[in-house]
Amino acid sequence: MKRDWLGGALALSCLLASPVVRAQAVEARVTDEQAAPERLWTGRARTLMEQLDTRWGRPDGWQGAGGWQRFVLVDLMIAYRARTGDTRWDSRIHTALRTRDRLALNDDALWAVIASVDGWRLEGDPELLDYAADTFTGLVETYWDETCGGGIWWGPHRTYKNAITNELLLTAATRLYAATGQDSYKQWALRSWGWLAASGMIGHDGLVNDGLAIDARTGQCRNNGQPRWSYNQGVLLSGLSDLTTITGSPVYRQRAVVTATNALATLVNPDGTLREPVPSIGVDGLAFKGIFAFHLAALMDVLPESPEKAALREAARRNAEAIWRISAQGTGPIDSDWTGQTGQYGAAAQASGIAMLLAADR
Repeated sequence: MKRDWLGGALALSCLLASPVVRAQAVEARVTDEQAAPERLWTGRARTLMEQLDTRWGRPDGWQGAGGWQRFVLVDLMIAYRARTGDTRWDSRIHTALRTRDRLALNDDALWAVIASVDGWRLEGDPELLDYAADTFTGLVETYWDETCGGGIWWGPHRTYKNAITNELLLTAATRLYAATGQDSYKQWALRSWGWLAASGMIGHDGLVNDGLAIDARTGQCRNNGQPRWSYNQGVLLSGLSDLTTITGSPVYRQRAVVTATNALATLVNPDGTLREPVPSIGVDGLAFKGIFAFHLAALMDVLPESPEKAALREAARRNAEAIWRISAQGTGPIDSDWTGQTGQYGAAAQASGIAMLLAADR
């Protein structure tokens, strides 16, 4: 990760819902509880999405969630729209997809690539797909080299090769292959996964550490022992599942199920809610658990009914129940820690909770 993840917490104790908002939420909750079971989680997600819009929505995105987080939230809104048919935020999706400032690092750019492909599927605007393709090509031509045996650098200073950038590269490649059918993207996806699998960042349990340490004298690379962030596990789920779709080999999706299952069993609080491996996390980290949930939902969408899928659904719903509880049944914001004890709020924290509610709907 190597961002400012310690400190910088956005504690907004003044975020108390107005009487009007509370009244609306109570009315929505009554309707929610009377809904058919399959509509329960999407109904709750709709209530929390309205909170996101009311508290943090801006014409070009969301307050406090610029740069790469903007594209995480855009992708969530596209997924929410696909699940619910709710088109109220189409104009924000449209504008945010085309607001590309503050993308300083290669992982930042890859979040934009993935969201742009998904946006192209929604809107059909060829500029979005052209942007994604051109950005992807520029990144692999400039930043993939044989240091550590391959992989793309995290940023232009070429000091760090990490998991998230290369997981995003894998997922961007599978998305672009699905959109264009161009074999080069399939080959980049296979090449990215081959390097990741051999990099030493992935443990026997399928969980992923943050990155690699490069010995300045020998040039040898090893796992740097940095934390296993939830988003490192999440992005891999889509990339591996997509590899099964485009190659026909089940082994990739099977590995994704192992990673998801072990993450939901081990990266958790005593009550079973997903957690990060530090007591306090900065503004970047507010999006992490939502990224995991977003990609978990994508994986579950293509899994057949099985004990493994049932276990993932049960874990997602356990987390979703906790999120609904700490939001006071949709009348308040979502704390970044799903036990409700940190007081860290923001657009990305709210979106993270929504993403898990959508995963619970699978």
